[in-house]
Amino acid sequence: MKKFILLFFLSCMACSVNTSKKVELEKLRFSYTDDAYIFFRNMRQSQYDLEVMEEGGWRIYRHEDRQEDTTDFYFNVTLVVNWRVNRVYPIIEMTERYKKEGLTVKWKALESENSGEIKLEGNRRRDEMLFVTKLYNKMTEEVEFFISIGNKKTPLFPNTDAKEAFRISLYDFYRMTALL
Repeated sequence: MKKFILLFFLSCMACSVNTSKKVELEKLRFSYTDDAYIFFRNMRQSQYDLEVMEEGGWRIYRHEDRQEDTTDFYFNVTLVVNWRVNRVYPIIEMTERYKKEGLTVKWKALESENSGEIKLEGNRRRDEMLFVTKLYNKMTEEVEFFISIGNKKTPLFPNTDAKEAFRISLYDFYRMTALL
């Protein structure tokens, strides 16, 4: 019985998603280790919708709680794994009528007057990775995110499920690349 309780506790700890640790921008990378990817596939993949493109060696993971209504503005992060070269990419999926490059997300602290903005500079995979990491790091400070569409302030995430899907997807990315 003691072994069962210990095993259960360790399983829960292995699957927990730490929400307070920030990621160091200088250490970002796309490479993952086989053991980290196996852990993801065995323990975390069940929370994702999977699209497989065997001819290219791609596995595309979209979190099941992501925003799926694409009639208005939407913003999701998708994990794209190229298993042939052991690399994983956090790719932004958003409304096509808005350009990714130059996208500016504004933030405002919930418990103070602090505010600022995070801008996507460039359109390479590394630029997207830096951008979403800055958003992820800012999430640890309890802020609200929004973008300006015309003169209208639009939330980056329409609900807490979409925000959590973004955060968990990035946490899984950092875990695969041994940053968390």
